[in-house]
Amino acid sequence: MRFILNLGAAALLTSCATVYAEKRAPPIGTLVDVGGERVHIVDLGVGEGPPVVLIHGASVNLLDMKLALGDRLAKSRRVILLDRPGRGYSSRPKQGWRLNVQAKLIHDAVASQGAERPIVVGQSFGGAVALAYALQYQGDMSGLVLLAPVSHEWQGGVAWYNEVAGWPVVGFLFRRLIIPVYAPGAARRGLSRSFGPDDAPETYFGDAGLALLFRPHDFGANASDLRHLKAEIVAQSKRYGEIRLPTAIIAGEEDRTVLPDNHARRLARDIPGATLEMIPDAGHALHHSEQASIIAAIDRIAAQTPQ
Repeated sequence: MRFILNLGAAALLTSCATVYAEKRAPPIGTLVDVGGERVHIVDLGVGEGPPVVLIHGASVNLLDMKLALGDRLAKSRRVILLDRPGRGYSSRPKQGWRLNVQAKLIHDAVASQGAERPIVVGQSFGGAVALAYALQYQGDMSGLVLLAPVSHEWQGGVAWYNEVAGWPVVGFLFRRLIIPVYAPGAARRGLSRSFGPDDAPETYFGDAGLALLFRPHDFGANASDLRHLKAEIVAQSKRYGEIRLPTAIIAGEEDRTVLPDNHARRLARDIPGATLEMIPDAGHALHHSEQASIIAAIDRIAAQTPQ
């Protein structure tokens, strides 16, 4: 009986944590139907030149890219942000972990807004999705900007909690009874790794709606993305030579999350004509600390677009 009561109490805490997370970070855009799936999309700004599509990385949602780049870019350009499938307020199709599935949903959502030939910008895991987007739809694009992108196979696996989240039965209970209650505190402490050597903004956790990750379905989708990523990347990386778009790659010399020697530098050799900018004293979250360099790269790509 005590076990059942404890289980019920944990489930109640999980429900309260989910409600609180969604109250603190409600959807701020439009929920559009794309092939029977719901995609949360935010359309900002106006301006000359191609629109800019921002694709967020793992463990975050569209608010991360909005805080880092979206609001600033929207002062002079049209900017489109989306929650990737299963993240934030977007639904998750079967095999939603596939990079080409995510890229197709994003492409179709962007097209539904009447945005033509965008510059696609992806950070970290979002860079892997942006590469999948280019491999499928480069004829519909003006350019590609990749920020600390995941692009090639790496040594090792994924964190233990992402493995456990996929286990039958145990994973179900883990996502619903443990993660929503205990993970947010660990995540706050872990921000230093992503933002280092810089400090994370003091209000970043709340402003970026990071608590949304710890809802059971969101955590499960994120964990699934990461468990499948290496196999997806191995297959995708064989095709980078097919990309003929104006491409800019930007990475931080101090990135300890996605090592630039294994990813950004190799990718720059694989994509014909790609430019590589390595920024000293910048880490993985360089989209927050190096906005001027990133916006300058977007401007250079836009200048290559025929009017």
